[in-house]
Amino acid sequence: MKSNFQIDYFSDSKYEYLTIEISFKGQLLCQLNKDKGVDNIEIEFFYDFRLLEEETIFKFPLEEFLDVLNLVKQDLISI
Repeated sequence: MKSNFQIDYFSDSKYEYLTIEISFKGQLLCQLNKDKGVDNIEIEFFYDFRLLEEETIFKFPLEEFLDVLNLVKQDLISI
């Protein structure tokens, strides 16, 4: 699947476990963590985290984003 989404595994000192970041066209969108358990995965959205050289329009198919979220959720549960 060709996608503008990028998934990065990240060790954030704020969390006990690894977190996963989702970016779109190089801009960080959100970070997921499972510190409250796999049934209570949290998502934190970022809207102004990185400054990019080009303006990025954050418009993408909902189903594609949901697919990415589900993939990340399964990865987060398994690590």
